[in-house]
Amino acid sequence: MTGRGRGDEAHEENLKLSVSFKNIKAIVMVSGKDFKVIKCSRERYCRLYLSVCPKYCPVIVAAKDFVYKRRNPRAHVEILT
Repeated sequence: MTGRGRGDEAHEENLKLSVSFKNIKAIVMVSGKDFKVIKCSRERYCRLYLSVCPKYCPVIVAAKDFVYKRRNPRAHVEILT
């Protein structure tokens, strides 16, 4: 990694994250550069109207912000063991 230390490198370890907004709670699995929402309180809505979790989903964006340290996530993010 070069530059300002943005943390864009891929993470080799598998992480399990808990992402909590005011009205949304989710569990996200991170493997390398892949982010997969395992469980989400908005799951029914997203699957009905979108069929998959989009990349612009606030849960995925908050998880990426946390992992890559791009900026402070807008949600409360914790690493689950």
